[in-house]
Amino acid sequence: MRLRPWQILTCSICFASNLQSQEVRRALPVGPTPEAVPRAQPVPRAQPVPRLQPFYPDQTTGSSILDENIPTAQSVEPQHPLENVPDAKTSAGTPAEPDAKTRDAAEEGEIRLAPGQPDAQNVDPAKAELAVADGLYLRKLYDLAAPEYEKYLGQFLTDSGRPSAMYRLADCYANLGQEQTAFNTYRMLIDEVGTGEFVGSAAFRLGSREFDKKNFQAATPLYDKAYVNAKSPEVKLTARYYEAKCLELIGKKADAAAAYEDVAKFAGKNPYRDAARLSLAYLALENNQRQQAFDIFSRLGIDAAKPAVKAEALTRAGIIAADLKQKDKADQLFKSAIALNAEGKWKQIAELEQMKLQYEGDKFSQVLDSYAKSTNSLGDETRPSVMLLVANSYRQLGKPQKALDLYNQLIRIYPNTPEVYDARYQRLIALDAIKDPSLVSEVDSYLATGPSRDRYDKAKLLKAQTLFQQRRFEPAARLYLELTNSSLADSYKADCYYAAGFSFLQLNVNQSAIQAFTGLIDKFPKYRMASKALLKRALLFQEAKNLPAAVNDFNKIIADYPASSEVETALLQKGLTLGQQADYPQMTATFHQLLKLYPNGPGAAQANYWIGWTDFEGKQYEDAIAPLSNARDLSPEEYAEKTTLRLILCYQNLHKKTLAAKEVDAFIQKDPQRVLILLDVCRWLGSEFYNENNFGQAAKYFELMTKTMDPAKVEKGIWLNYARSLNNLKNFQEADTAINHYLELATEPADRAQGFLVLSTAQLGDKDPDAATSSAEQALSLQPEGRLNAEARMLIGDIESARGNYENAARSYMSVALLYEDPDVTPRALERAYEAFQKAGNEPQATKTLSELKARFPDYTMKVSTAG
Repeated sequence: MRLRPWQILTCSICFASNLQSQEVRRALPVGPTPEAVPRAQPVPRAQPVPRLQPFYPDQTTGSSILDENIPTAQSVEPQHPLENVPDAKTSAGTPAEPDAKTRDAAEEGEIRLAPGQPDAQNVDPAKAELAVADGLYLRKLYDLAAPEYEKYLGQFLTDSGRPSAMYRLADCYANLGQEQTAFNTYRMLIDEVGTGEFVGSAAFRLGSREFDKKNFQAATPLYDKAYVNAKSPEVKLTARYYEAKCLELIGKKADAAAAYEDVAKFAGKNPYRDAARLSLAYLALENNQRQQAFDIFSRLGIDAAKPAVKAEALTRAGIIAADLKQKDKADQLFKSAIALNAEGKWKQIAELEQMKLQYEGDKFSQVLDSYAKSTNSLGDETRPSVMLLVANSYRQLGKPQKALDLYNQLIRIYPNTPEVYDARYQRLIALDAIKDPSLVSEVDSYLATGPSRDRYDKAKLLKAQTLFQQRRFEPAARLYLELTNSSLADSYKADCYYAAGFSFLQLNVNQSAIQAFTGLIDKFPKYRMASKALLKRALLFQEAKNLPAAVNDFNKIIADYPASSEVETALLQKGLTLGQQADYPQMTATFHQLLKLYPNGPGAAQANYWIGWTDFEGKQYEDAIAPLSNARDLSPEEYAEKTTLRLILCYQNLHKKTLAAKEVDAFIQKDPQRVLILLDVCRWLGSEFYNENNFGQAAKYFELMTKTMDPAKVEKGIWLNYARSLNNLKNFQEADTAINHYLELATEPADRAQGFLVLSTAQLGDKDPDAATSSAEQALSLQPEGRLNAEARMLIGDIESARGNYENAARSYMSVALLYEDPDVTPRALERAYEAFQKAGNEPQATKTLSELKARFPDYTMKVSTAG
């Protein structure tokens, strides 16, 4: 038996997807959770009533609509994953949007049949079949209508009634609870027909399904197709609105704004107008188009349909007006929002924003009045902020104890709110106002909570001020100096410099006080010490490199206030400024004028220094010595280091090494670390003394140089001469260390050979003949010929002599005499061979060697006597 089409449909439903439609909360804007889409359901029955099945003639060659176009559960295109809903600043959560019933009512605005009778004389089979199905559909006999529509769709593939039949077939499925099959049929209608009002209605239903699943990416084109094809104004409006929402939620804000504009402009009955305008306002605000957002919010505050929407719009407009510095307008908007007394949170928010506005306008009493009026309407969402504003207002009105009570209450009731973060700091200010003796410990406790850098520094300032008022100047001065390099505003930093200077004065730490006041003068020229303003401005010009303006101010002081105490400083600073401009002749003339008027004044030392500095830079070293020495005598604390350095360099350039050494010794004696800035001078002194064979002085300055440097950064030649000097001073252990540093740096064979010779000498002097022999042999291997080879052989002879092996020593010396003809080395080798033969008791060989020495080098003067 062949199954009829409706039976085939029934079977296929069993295999269809069991995905049930779910109603979800709207993401943007949010309305109440929508109810299920109301549909025209069949009359409920206790049990299904058996009915005669309609007769379908056999269609051996035809095909059912199920066989042809309706996708099966397996062939349905997989659904898109749910989109990530962006956190858009929209009308989400407001009552501006109608609830879901409004959308679903538009969806139910179907194209209803206009029943008619087919022409009996000219019956169209397609129209007749469709009329049968439509008749059952109108009577809501969906279980009977569905197979009739299937039959029609299967037989009449080109009839013009197919769109309506497909649409109503899908509606039958939906009313029979076969949701997935219904949606598949809607999809087939869209894909097959493409355009028309039935396509629009089908697309609307599919779009609503995807929207409820939060699949906004898939819902967007469906709502767009519904908007384009629907004829019903209600459907078009609703589709366009939900298309706008979807566009916004998938991040296409510009397209969303255009769609919202269409909705807002829709004439006639328009339940979505306020929601669309609210969304447009938030989108403008999100794009920093504050004036545009303000205009939209303002209009909504006037003509929105719902009081709650008006309250939200008025509050938002007030906040924007406050940001735009339109305080009076903002206040009026907040008052209007409050007066609505609308349900929801916006009245509270408007009250809070109004109090903020009053506080920012220093209207602290009005804040308290507003608080008294709004106490009963506040909720936990706004109460912490209001309490903080009220407490701050009490403090500003000189009522710190009431402020403290509120701060403590806020901290106790709402310990984890952002407002408590600020309250803990404001509480310290109130404690300061009542001179609470525990403030220092309270600040320490607050600092331990890890506040922001800004609050951390301000709390430290409170602590410093308290210590200062308690006359604890040492810790106060330390804190003030720390705060000069902080996040505080410049005005507070200036106060800190001055307070630190004053504190140091109370402690008699005058140099530190000078430094603190100098910081104030240099960095804050507009500080309130008006009597010094002109001079401080000139100093600021110096720091900002506006040197001509600085010179003009100095000249004004000198010319207009010749008897003032600032003249000396002006002369001094003018000279320094001219120096910065490299006008050294005028600088020197200005300093000579200063010394003429104030020979022993505070600026005399500096004037002398810069005169000497000019001569020094001009390589007039003799001329520089006197003024540099005067500067040091007048102010050794300030100029001892600067002047001594230049005096040393003067003596170095004048090749007066004895005077240079004296200055170096005195300079380093006060602070051994100063040698770090004299390394080149120490190298020069060491080398000069070494060249004069003054090994003690040479070793002294080589040591000063090498002990403060990384050994790898010392020139290897310095290590070599230092080691040789130490060998000559019999300081063999130090020589060993020095020459090993040399060997670490030397890479050339000749250089290394020299190093091993010096090392061997040090080892021999340190009574280590084996090591000495090894080092000498290293030198021999590195230099198989030449003078260094000869020196190595001589050294081996010395080692053998030290061992008492005089015959071996003599042979080593004689090898030099045989292999080399050098006017210095060869006669020395013969002389030492002669001595070794004598010590070995080999008089014949000694006599022979002596004769050879006199014959080959008749002018050589021996260091030992040959008598006897």
